[in-house]
Amino acid sequence: MEQVNTESLSRESSGAFVFQSRPNCSQTHAQERLAFRGLAALCLGTAIGFAGMGYWLVLPFEGLVIGLLIWARAVRHGHESDYESLTIEGDMVVLEWRMGNQSGHRQMNRQWVRVACDCTVPGRSCRLCVSSHGRETEVGHYLSDEARLQLAATLRSKLQA
Repeated sequence: MEQVNTESLSRESSGAFVFQSRPNCSQTHAQERLAFRGLAALCLGTAIGFAGMGYWLVLPFEGLVIGLLIWARAVRHGHESDYESLTIEGDMVVLEWRMGNQSGHRQMNRQWVRVACDCTVPGRSCRLCVSSHGRETEVGHYLSDEARLQLAATLRSKLQA
């Protein structure tokens, strides 16, 4: 499983609070292509070596490994443009997100918004939710537990102001 780091941004301009986060795609496309080709060449070279020694049944399994590498690369590309954004401006709180093929937009009245941060162990495995009128939306998917706790405290202070 790929470890997801975050790149987050919060700024206040003209009275608005904006928080954005997205997964950290630390490799460029060229680096990713190089890594993929290197792994594929290693798999294929190993398979050809074993096939040359008479173990030809290795070839279909290495083909399967290369196919899985292609699939993993496609899944990663499907999540390149994922993000989440939370904006507090005036009496409105606006949430926007995109995760894979799913995207959403939700507007809430600032006076009715509640922030809940539930941790299964104190400070660990935290889930940050923003709710209003019985509808709950999870935020902070790309954040560490410490960052979620900090965001929860920041949101509570911004919503009370």
